Amino acid sequence: MTDDYAAPPEEHWQSRAAEGEDVSEREPATWEPIDLTAVLNGTHQAPQPTYMEREDGVCLGYPALVHALNGESESMKSMVAQAESARSVNEGIDVLYIDCESDQGAVINRLLMLGARPEQIKDYFHYVRPQMHPAGTEQERLAFHGLLQRDYGLAIIDGITEAFAIFGVKSIDNDEVTRWGREIPRRIADKTGAAVFLIDHVTKSEEGRGRFAIGAQAKLSYLTGAAYGLEVIEPGGVGMIGRIALRIGKDRPGQVRPNAGTWRKSDRTQEIAVAVFDSTEPGKIHYRLEAPRSVDEGSGTNWQPTALMGQISQTLQDSGKALSFRSINACVRGKRETIEKAITDLVQLGHIRIEQGPRNSHLHHLIHPYPAGDTLTSLKAV
Repeated sequence: MTDDYAAPPEEHWQSRAAEGEDVSEREPATWEPIDLTAVLNGTHQAPQPTYMEREDGVCLGYPALVHALNGESESMKSMVAQAESARSVNEGIDVLYIDCESDQGAVINRLLMLGARPEQIKDYFHYVRPQMHPAGTEQERLAFHGLLQRDYGLAIIDGITEAFAIFGVKSIDNDEVTRWGREIPRRIADKTGAAVFLIDHVTKSEEGRGRFAIGAQAKLSYLTGAAYGLEVIEPGGVGMIGRIALRIGKDRPGQVRPNAGTWRKSDRTQEIAVAVFDSTEPGKIHYRLEAPRSVDEGSGTNWQPTALMGQISQTLQDSGKALSFRSINACVRGKRETIEKAITDLVQLGHIRIEQGPRNSHLHHLIHPYPAGDTLTSLKAV
């Protein structure tokens, strides 16, 4: 392992001309002006989250961007990453898992318990356990370069504190942390298209924690996607059902936060999901990612399932007629109680009305489509 982390990036990451690669073609000059035509003509698409899907269809992870899962010890942050890895490989999505804290036996056993199929793990799960800086030897450099030559849907770097030790990064040095963030996670995201998630610890002091992981505040600056803090609602373990609140503290593209719960002023976060790990069945862990709780504890303020409200509104608009609850339930994704709350909120906002139908059914009529910015709070403010 080298202590000279400030060595030029060229020496660390870029292929040498002597190896026969045309670097200029592989990496276009970033100082060339960017073509703005798509932005000006309205065809440019903002990044959309497609990974870490909640039960109601809302996703929390952006492709080709860097995210963080921050939490105290035993907040099950690695479990969340492994659960999403298991779900991805079962769907035929390649996952890169860079493990700086555990070992392949523990991780693979966890994936199997989470329902990942052995043949899917073999084909789609790419496990790496680095022990030195990628520039430490020629063999390590070539291996790291090889990781960047394929596409992944999801990439996990588990154990940022240990990763910094491997790379010779001082966790309180903003310059070193920023350089590492650009040269490792952001490089992986840019080159492979993966939604990259960094698993990190937070300070034990809740008062000084804020939205940051432990160490330099630059950890938040190199994130290009979203940052999530994990808080234990109910602890997990063998024979138990653990529940973990995910709170969003940063959302650079801005597409996830509108689906979050109540704003908490103390740390400027909102609950975005609840991860549930049911370990009551021997040898198995059943995982689901729920929408935020209806009431954010400590505030007493109702959360609105805005994503479902939009889906229900669109379903009624597309049908062109009143629909029963059964018909709506068949067309949208979500738990029954969440759908019922979404309908109740739409009625309160004046977007739909409910009338008695045949055989004790209730028919839902669309009055006017539900816009994303219409909330109970904004209605009361008028």
